[in-house]
Amino acid sequence: MDAVNRQRSTIGSHERYGIFRVFGRDAGYTSLYTAYVTSARCAIPEHAFDLGKMIEMLARDKKDNPSNYCIVILSEGAKWEGYKVKTYGEPDAFGHYKKMSVAEAFSDEVIKATKGETVVSDLTYDLRSGEADFVDKMIASTFAGMAFDSIIEGRSGVMTAIRDGCYAMVAIPDPKDGSRKVDIHTMYNLDRYRPNYDKKLGMPVFLTRP
Repeated sequence: MDAVNRQRSTIGSHERYGIFRVFGRDAGYTSLYTAYVTSARCAIPEHAFDLGKMIEMLARDKKDNPSNYCIVILSEGAKWEGYKVKTYGEPDAFGHYKKMSVAEAFSDEVIKATKGETVVSDLTYDLRSGEADFVDKMIASTFAGMAFDSIIEGRSGVMTAIRDGCYAMVAIPDPKDGSRKVDIHTMYNLDRYRPNYDKKLGMPVFLTRP
């Protein structure tokens, strides 16, 4: 959130389209949560968006903003209908290739369609930097103690977690199950390319359903 909001004055002073790329090769949680707290539109891997519609919405956002700018958050695995992801380099230990930046590709399409200017920011590694906050440190320290307790007790095949708002040791997920995905029908507005903000009463803090 801070990394995005710090750039609002720059993007606004130049009256541009702010395009941010964040982590999310297979799942769009980082993009979705960032958009949630910055009131931005976003694109996630779980749903291929309509390119023309997204650009039209952003152009309207920009026009309606008194400072004449807008922002959009893209997961690194986001794509629009018909977009072919380009890769480069050698595969890593898991067989994954590096992906060309979808933010740069999307920026080209925005410029082509609107004749406007963009600011593209890759926040993927910025999100790993900086001092951890109080909550991060508290949870990490607690997880470390839980892991140590499990070792002393001779337990294996489990991992630390927060379940129903409480600390828990749970079974390590089977890799065959694949990545955990955003539930696009409850968390993502498919028409507006924004997070869903309604019907949150009784939901857990990260808004995920069981």
